[in-house]
Amino acid sequence: MDFLTEMMDRVEGCREELVQHRRYLHENPETGFDVDNTVAYIRECLKEKEIEMLPSSVGVIGRIRGGKAAAGVKAAGLRADMDALSLQEINQVPYCSKRPGKMHACGHDGHTAMLLTAAGVLKEFERELARDVILMFQPAEEGPQPGGAKPMLEEMEKLGIASHIGVFGGLHLTTEYPLGTVAVKYGSLMASTDEFYLKIKGKGGHAGTPHQTVDALSVAAKFVTEMESFMSRKMDPFDPAIFSVGILRSGSAINIVSETAELGATIRCQSEQNRAYVLENAEKIIRGICSYTGASYELEIKRGLPVLVNDETTTKSAERIAAQVVGSGNIIHKKTSEMGAEDFSYVAERFPAAFLWLGARNEEKGFVNLMHNPGFDFDEDALLTGAKLHCRFAVEL
Repeated sequence: MDFLTEMMDRVEGCREELVQHRRYLHENPETGFDVDNTVAYIRECLKEKEIEMLPSSVGVIGRIRGGKAAAGVKAAGLRADMDALSLQEINQVPYCSKRPGKMHACGHDGHTAMLLTAAGVLKEFERELARDVILMFQPAEEGPQPGGAKPMLEEMEKLGIASHIGVFGGLHLTTEYPLGTVAVKYGSLMASTDEFYLKIKGKGGHAGTPHQTVDALSVAAKFVTEMESFMSRKMDPFDPAIFSVGILRSGSAINIVSETAELGATIRCQSEQNRAYVLENAEKIIRGICSYTGASYELEIKRGLPVLVNDETTTKSAERIAAQVVGSGNIIHKKTSEMGAEDFSYVAERFPAAFLWLGARNEEKGFVNLMHNPGFDFDEDALLTGAKLHCRFAVEL
């Protein structure tokens, strides 16, 4: 029996451990960067397995040294996010959240459990590993932006380990796909996220004499309609992009022409080229409208997450590994990208990376609610698949 087969058998014996990790984390959710208890739990688990931990002010960075690693061979990185959401859980389960207004509604409790167990198994087989393995337990995937991945990568640069990592793998549990499946998407997978804040200054006055005013509300309305026209007529429909206005504030009375207007929007794109194109032209449009109306404007653009792009070679390798774990008939090829966002995008920007979706839907057991829902839960049998994938990624990715 080769060590990889033996390793998979060892993971099979970790079902109870996986569930214990997940349920402890689910009962004790923490949000954003305020994850002290979660970090302490992860550190205690790694310490118990005698896994090396590197100094980090954000999250937890672990390292397993490969006993057969040759000089110059780069390490494999594995990432799990650990933060929960500000949401009141409605599930009636023994492991329900004990913290009012906080809930693991996106599977991050499962992600951390899978990587903790995989880390323990990899440590047991460290003498057989042909390279080091870097473990990245990350807070604040759900925000605040830019999330926890970016500062953790900066920590890795300071520690001098980033240059020694050659590839990275990430998994995300989802009830969108059935238990026992893995969904793969090549190229762009998740959208960039930018925030767009616009203040328009006109000239207020009486509604009965609009010719003596510069109507800021009218300017804002023109901008919204012009942007809708731009998005539908100037953008490639096969390269998805969204400009959605969520905030428009203006006016104080029906007989007053508004002097000011404020507008907020989100911009989501599937390519960095589109991202730059939308931002550039949005300002051109408001500049043009203000030029002929006599208004002025202040614009603030908050750059968010980059597009999450799966590296083709790494993803092909990850798909092959996943097919060995769940069977080739259980690989789902995603045809479209998603307009949601993931700060694993920073990892994929820095290293060749693959980010896969791990099916955890089970209609017979009632695990059907999608992520970010107060009734979200998943079939814990998926944890075993995820731990196996992490172990094989460490060896073969």
